[in-house]
Amino acid sequence: MNEVPSVMYPVGRSPRLGVILLGLWLAGAVTVLSWWADQASDRSGLAWRLGLLLSVLALTGWALHSFWRTQIKRQLAFDGDRWHLSHPSGAEAFPLLTEQAQVAVLWDAQRCMLLRWPSAGQGARRAAWLWAEASSDPLRWHLLRCALYSPANRPAIGPDPEF
Repeated sequence: MNEVPSVMYPVGRSPRLGVILLGLWLAGAVTVLSWWADQASDRSGLAWRLGLLLSVLALTGWALHSFWRTQIKRQLAFDGDRWHLSHPSGAEAFPLLTEQAQVAVLWDAQRCMLLRWPSAGQGARRAAWLWAEASSDPLRWHLLRCALYSPANRPAIGPDPEF
């Protein structure tokens, strides 16, 4: 049986993440502007629609900026049994997770990933979103991917119920 690799990997804000978030927001802005240009000939009822779309665009920009600001540099570590998340100072950012907990891969673009650190239970802080990319530590990128996709990072699934 293959051993699951232990790995410590830096996660957090990066220029690539900033470009991706800005690109998402600009795509929405271009969509709103193209819709407005297309509707320019028919002005009836356009004001409230444009106001709504601009409000949604502003809210989206705020949400993306908030996400950007929450991405502080941290260390994500897997010791072969449990996941740990710590600040650069070495302090534990969140409580240790049990063996059943898993760090979920929400988006994988091969050279960068969006991860979800689960909440540690009732009364605990909400789940955290983590950004990891290969350029942060190219030598350990493969080890991180192996740990994330290993059976040790999957919840135990019981046998199928009989019908």
